[in-house]
Amino acid sequence: MKKIRLHPDFKKKLAEEFNVSYQTVTMSLNYVFESDKSDLIRDRAKEMLTEEANKITKSV
Repeated sequence: MKKIRLHPDFKKKLAEEFNVSYQTVTMSLNYVFESDKSDLIRDRAKEMLTEEANKITKSV
């Protein structure tokens, strides 16, 4: 099953950013909704995850 797993804090930010409900974000990330806005939400979620991953530094 295809889905993008995202922390609830990030889902709330996406809901505010796209002016949609938290549930809409969740359904979009779970690929239940297939619309242009859902595609944008998924793309932005991937960007957010990449930004977070890039913050991780390797400790020696």
